Amino acid sequence: MLVALYARHSTDKQSKSTWDQITRLREHCERQGYTVVEAFIDEAKSGADMRNRRGIRRLLDRAQENIFSCVICEDLSRLSRDQGDIAWIYKRLSYVHISIETLSEGVVNELHIGLKGTMNALYLKDLADKTQRGVGAAVRKGGLPGGRLYGYDVARRFNEDGEPVRGLRTINEAEAAIVRQIFADYAAGVSLKAICTRLDALAIDAPKGGKWAPTTLVGTASRRTGLLRQTLYKGVITFNRMAYRKHPETGKRLSVVRPEDEWLSVPAPELAIVEPALFDRVQTLLEERSSLKKLRTITNRVLTPTEKAERAAKRQAAWRAKQMMPRKNIHTVVGGRLWCGIHGEKILQAYNSPLHGPIWTCSHKDCPNRNLKLRELPLPLTIAALGEIGEATLDVYLARPDVVAERARLQMEIDGLRPRLEGLRAELANVITALGRQAKTQELRDYFTARSMEIRRVKLDVDLLEGRLARLTGPVAAEALSPFRYMVGRLRADPTDKVASDALRPVIKRIILNAPWTENDQQWRYNVRLELDHEKLLKMTIPEGLKDL
Repeated sequence: MLVALYARHSTDKQSKSTWDQITRLREHCERQGYTVVEAFIDEAKSGADMRNRRGIRRLLDRAQENIFSCVICEDLSRLSRDQGDIAWIYKRLSYVHISIETLSEGVVNELHIGLKGTMNALYLKDLADKTQRGVGAAVRKGGLPGGRLYGYDVARRFNEDGEPVRGLRTINEAEAAIVRQIFADYAAGVSLKAICTRLDALAIDAPKGGKWAPTTLVGTASRRTGLLRQTLYKGVITFNRMAYRKHPETGKRLSVVRPEDEWLSVPAPELAIVEPALFDRVQTLLEERSSLKKLRTITNRVLTPTEKAERAAKRQAAWRAKQMMPRKNIHTVVGGRLWCGIHGEKILQAYNSPLHGPIWTCSHKDCPNRNLKLRELPLPLTIAALGEIGEATLDVYLARPDVVAERARLQMEIDGLRPRLEGLRAELANVITALGRQAKTQELRDYFTARSMEIRRVKLDVDLLEGRLARLTGPVAAEALSPFRYMVGRLRADPTDKVASDALRPVIKRIILNAPWTENDQQWRYNVRLELDHEKLLKMTIPEGLKDL
């Protein structure tokens, strides 16, 4: 029987789990006499979300090609922990007559789908409850959940057993002085915009890098976010303000404000940066300066308690609907690929300027790769570099020792499989000649079926190897540049072309941005160096429905 294997693990800490699963599945197939056609994996992917799991999507696509008749995995939770998703996978595979077999349950049927799907979903809920309980216990002991907070540094300490103690913070005096100045200025009547302008003029980076914005300071009133609302600055840890849920269709993780009576507050006076009296004064001013303060006050005087509750419910529903709306991101070819050539770290988008568009920055201060206007610097340089890729680039790649060795290996495997293929065909032809086509016993039918399937498997292996070998030869490799050049041409016409960006991004491993200082011009001379995935370049095709070359 021809089978496909599937394995998945949830976190980076289980990096060996997937391959351990594959090894165990292969051993099981050897014992059962199964032939493994292909293996699919999803590494560090949650089983609660199908949207970002390329392995399971490829498996379902390949199932339509009728090259295997069974999918084998360790247990049903590897396929999915969501009841709806596991039922959908089972239904789709059953439609093309492909069964599911697991090492835990054996051959899967509708009863397994219903029972195990429920158990896996309950496991996720129980895990979330235990995680929430553990974090709450850590907060009560003085730990601080989350990542880095402006004004504080993460403290690296170890317990008696040598294990790291998590959640500890120490005050960063340089940033704490900036926080105190912001609170003092706001209490003195300085506007939010004026505070941000002064900080930018002093070349002080915002908490996430880049320039300061009023929303960084005030955040959202209903969620108590923003630097001026951070209760830790007065020595109080506020926890459990948000509940997190996954959208049932997109799988995106959305946050919802919990009722205030469920919030958890723990004193931490050793981490106080601002005097409590000043902090409380600023909270009063934040409410008084709100442009909606007067309207809310007048409206609340005439509303009944029932009407107030209805308005609050409508606001909450509108907020959730807004969160579920897809974000209108600008799609560019540099997304997730831009690296700083000086510090060897990713350059990320800091914010989106209404005037200049996306602003990207390196996380290191005093780096020339900071506050870069995407449309004026990294994007044009990248498109120009993509335009320089041609036959010479492929010739260099095809002449590499590892590629030459790969061609030799592929040719050797093909040469070894061809005699076997011819031998199987000759053997089957001799049997048919000797017995005639009228031989209809069940044993002969089984023999012919087994030999035909073996011929198909060997022929499939030969075709795959020949296809890979052809892509590593000059003429075929040169033909692969046609789709690539077509996409680059689209990108030249429109640098934000989503189709071209999505097609070219997998071909690029890294876009390394360098900025050497030129003494003659007394300025930074920016340039980019591309690290390519040549295998994906050689496999590139033009999506259906687009202009023919």
